[in-house]
Amino acid sequence: METVRIGTAVKDREYRNALLRGLSHESRDFQFIALADADDSRAAECDMILTDLDREFSCGALVIRLTYHELYDMGRMEIFRYEDARVFVSKMIYFYAREKGIDLYFHGKKKCRKVVFSSMRGGAGTTSAAMTSARFLKYRFGKKTLFISLCPLDDSKKYTGADDGGNMLSLLYHLSAGDDVPLCKFISSNDGVDHIRGQMNNRAASEMTMSEMKRLLRMIDDMGDYDFVIFDVGNHIGSLAGFLLDRADVRVMVSKSGDDIVSGIGEDESSGRKEISVSLTYDP
Repeated sequence: METVRIGTAVKDREYRNALLRGLSHESRDFQFIALADADDSRAAECDMILTDLDREFSCGALVIRLTYHELYDMGRMEIFRYEDARVFVSKMIYFYAREKGIDLYFHGKKKCRKVVFSSMRGGAGTTSAAMTSARFLKYRFGKKTLFISLCPLDDSKKYTGADDGGNMLSLLYHLSAGDDVPLCKFISSNDGVDHIRGQMNNRAASEMTMSEMKRLLRMIDDMGDYDFVIFDVGNHIGSLAGFLLDRADVRVMVSKSGDDIVSGIGEDESSGRKEISVSLTYDP
C-alpha cells in the first residue's frame, strides 16, 4: 500500500507533537505533514487532514475535526483529540474508507488469540488478574489486546472508568440485527487497556447469545488490530462462558488459597491447536 499523507493543522504545537508520536507508533505507513494554516500550499499533497482550526480547507483532502468532547456518533467527521492512539487510527481508517471508498486496513485480517479468565467463586480477583494481563501483554510484549467483560456486574469499570458511554447495549443491538458497523465506534482505552465502552450494570453483555458472540469475534478478526482478546467471565459459567472456554487458546482459572482447585499448567491439543489451561492460586 502507498504511504498515506496526513496533514496536521492544530493550534497547540505541543499537543501536535504528542499526537504525531502516538500515531506514528501505531503505523509506519503514515507520513505526517505539519501545516501552518488552512492556506498552506502543502495541504494539496495530503490525503487526510487533522485540524482544530475553524477555517475551511479548499484542497480535496478528507478533513477530520479534532474535538474536546468524546463523541460516539460515527456519522460526524470528528475524533476526540485525546482518544487512545489505536482507536484514533481505527477511526481515521474508517472515515477514509467511508468517504473515499479506499480501505486503508493495510494490516489485513488477523485471527487474534482468545484468553478466558474465570473463577469458581466471586471475590477471587479474576477481573484484576485479567486487566493486569492485558496491560502486561501491551507494555511488556507490545501485543495489542482488547478486554471484554461478560460479568453481570462489570468490576473492570473501577479501572477503565464507570459508565463510559454505555455503548455495549448499542453494540449488542447491531450484533443481533447483523448490521455491518465499525467496531472502533464502541472501543475506548483507559488505564492503558482497550475495552468495549459500557456501564457497571453489564447484564446485557452477560446474556449475549452464541451467534452474537461468533459475530463479535468475526468483527474483531476482520478489524485486524488485536493480537489478543481477553474475556472476563468471572464465576458466571453459563452456556456463553462454556462456548468461549471450549474455543479459548488460553484458559485461566483464578482461585484463592484453600479453594479446591489443582494449580498448574497443562496442554490440550485434541482440537488440533495448542491450548493452555492455567490455574492461579494466591493468598488474599
